[in-house]
Amino acid sequence: MRHLVIGGNGFIGANLTRLLTGQGEMVRVYHRPASSLAYLQDAAYQFVAGELDDAATLSQAIAASDVVYNLAGCLSTLKKDHAQRSAINVQAAARIARLCHRSGVRLVHVSSIAAVGSPPAGVVADEEMVFNRHHDPYALTKWQGEQAVLAEARQGLEVIVACPGNVVGGLGMKSVQKNNFLAIRAGKMKFYPPGGVCLTDIDDLVRGLYGCATKGRSGCRYILGGHNISFRDYFNEIALATGGVAPWMPLPGKLLPFMGWGVEMVFALLERDPPVNRDTGDVVSRKMYYSSQRAIDELDYTIGDWQEAVRKAARMIE
Repeated sequence: MRHLVIGGNGFIGANLTRLLTGQGEMVRVYHRPASSLAYLQDAAYQFVAGELDDAATLSQAIAASDVVYNLAGCLSTLKKDHAQRSAINVQAAARIARLCHRSGVRLVHVSSIAAVGSPPAGVVADEEMVFNRHHDPYALTKWQGEQAVLAEARQGLEVIVACPGNVVGGLGMKSVQKNNFLAIRAGKMKFYPPGGVCLTDIDDLVRGLYGCATKGRSGCRYILGGHNISFRDYFNEIALATGGVAPWMPLPGKLLPFMGWGVEMVFALLERDPPVNRDTGDVVSRKMYYSSQRAIDELDYTIGDWQEAVRKAARMIE
């Protein structure tokens, strides 16, 4: 098959591109002209430089493909990035879906477990959960992007929605994860939040994305998660893998959203971007656990050893 990976120069996209080219597939990477291709220096791929609002270039690239993976996303939750967040997570998602529909190309729309919502206490969420994070600007736009592509599916587009968990390992790991490894390795993290995370190995994830393209049901949503792990256990494992020091003081869960709000206010007065905010505080105070059973049943999705995923990620830290 001919694969087009939109945003293929990023963390997930670069690892997906490497998987596909390693299997002898023909891959093209659609990327912004000014973006770095450092993670793809030794991968056998073709590239297309263009913006997400360049319908002509996008249309041409999509029409020459059999399957498109849309990995473009704005991760920021800052108020100042509202327009960019909406343009990338919602408007570009809808544009790519329309162009895929017009060309009769299968689309794998890569969303996020943030778009699934926050599970109630004691619940492991699945794909049928009703979205409940309308207050979270990132989660909301990812959910709105899903709604846009699924609306196109009702008109005949072949589309599969993939919702990755919190991804670790591989080349180009996101700074939000990488910073945890660096801080624990240096013994600089003293506190841990009371919540938990659905930890996903990048290698499991990219195989799952390929499974979406080859086996997924059109119009269906798949959580591509991993093991549900408390932050305490996760950070302890990072300490073991890096030779660092695990944080040992628990943070007060009910106060974390208010603490995040306070940080927001202070940094706003300083006219600087806050390292955390009220939504961050809310998320890390919860056990954000998710089930990947649908992907396991329908895509032959596999979930490896989470401790080995952490060790592998630690080896990639510079």
